[in-house]
Amino acid sequence: MVQIDSQKLNPPIIALQITFLERTYPLHPHPVNPTASHFGLISIPFRSPPGPAELKLTWTTAAGRSARTIRFKIVAGNYKTDLLKVDPARVNPNKKNLQRARKEAAKLKRIYAAGNIARLWENDYLLPITSKITSFYGNKRVYNGQLKSYHNGVDFRAPIGTPVFAPNSGVVKLAENLFYSGNVVIIDHGTKIFTVYAHMSKIQVTAGQQIAKGQLIGLTGATGRVSGPHLHWGVKVNGVAVNPMQFIKIMASLVTERG
Repeated sequence: MVQIDSQKLNPPIIALQITFLERTYPLHPHPVNPTASHFGLISIPFRSPPGPAELKLTWTTAAGRSARTIRFKIVAGNYKTDLLKVDPARVNPNKKNLQRARKEAAKLKRIYAAGNIARLWENDYLLPITSKITSFYGNKRVYNGQLKSYHNGVDFRAPIGTPVFAPNSGVVKLAENLFYSGNVVIIDHGTKIFTVYAHMSKIQVTAGQQIAKGQLIGLTGATGRVSGPHLHWGVKVNGVAVNPMQFIKIMASLVTERG
């Protein structure tokens, strides 16, 4: 996360943005002190090479355009390997299911690309469920002996039927069954933040529905490509999957600071 003291940039500011890895990220008014400060959530893919990195802050005022380079270091993550036994048909799907999965992946890509810029969330984010984490963000996912993916969220142990709650307010963008993820809910919280809930037994919201913080959105299950009942929870920021537990801490620090 990047926080900018806007008052030091010769306001009033006409435009403000950050560029990182050839991508441009918007900056948003700080939730606590919106007139004096801005924040940006810069997503770093977990397979990014460790080492020195930099981002570029660009702002425009009546006096013209200015820029500043911010240097930092990417630290290597300590990721493990999950060995999972699942239905073989979910590991090597037939032609029909493979086509289905590809169409679903394209649909998800469109959803994340069209995220709301306005802030729909309030204050800190809550956990959707209180339970033990059985698989962590970034782990290698080896299904039936085949490396198929890297974990883009966390898994919470939960018996089928455990209530799942929205960690913050937003709008439901997807509420349906997907081939790999089973029964899924995706919530758009604004400022390019999405949260994802997968493998549920029951969905209790609909696409387009406005969601309040703490609202029941579904029940845990074992649908899709799973080795047993659990809740997969993911967070996407600017189209990149980030560590949900780290995200919770960052957002809590953001709303407790004065900006």
